Amino acid sequence: MQRVVLLGSGSPLIVDVQESCRRRGLAIIAVIKNVEGEDYALNVKAVRLADADPALFAEGIIVPLFTPAHRRAASVHASALGATHFPSLVDPTAITPLAIEIADGVYVNAGTTIGAASRLGRFSLVNRGASLGHHLSLGDFASIGPGVVTGGQVTIGRGTVIGVGAVIMPGITIGENTVVAAGSLVSRDLPSNVLAAGHPARILRRDIAGYNGQGVEG
Repeated sequence: MQRVVLLGSGSPLIVDVQESCRRRGLAIIAVIKNVEGEDYALNVKAVRLADADPALFAEGIIVPLFTPAHRRAASVHASALGATHFPSLVDPTAITPLAIEIADGVYVNAGTTIGAASRLGRFSLVNRGASLGHHLSLGDFASIGPGVVTGGQVTIGRGTVIGVGAVIMPGITIGENTVVAAGSLVSRDLPSNVLAAGHPARILRRDIAGYNGQGVEG
């Protein structure tokens, strides 16, 4: 049985990651609390980062954080502590094609459908029930919210967040560190570092750093 460590007990998403691990038959040998605050892990006592056995970082590290900048910071910190293995985790209820490229650190939540010839970049995240069309290019550290629908040949840049239930029309390109608000309909390309919302989506703010004011640099 493959052993994994979950890094980031302060994320509510960790409960879904725990369930995906259970369905995949992965053994969670430790949950690490990397920042102060509430712990959301179920039936597991989190270990403070300062108290974690260094040997844990020789195991597969999964980072269950939705915010792209937080996910990147945690993965960089883990690497500095010796981590070299960041396995992807695809829930077995997700429908994925044979023709797909899944990089290290990816998490795909339950009930997701992904079309053929797609690429999921490093540490990207697809939340539950998303339906993503063929030839998707999802950038490193990008996050897709629950119930998002994309047409075919959509490109989503590094660190971008697509909110709950948003719809992205076929052939659309969205830049880096952009935020698309929940329920939006994106029918035109969007540049990097903007906040877009509406039906159809319009740019409400420019020159934002990224989701929650934090971007993911190259």
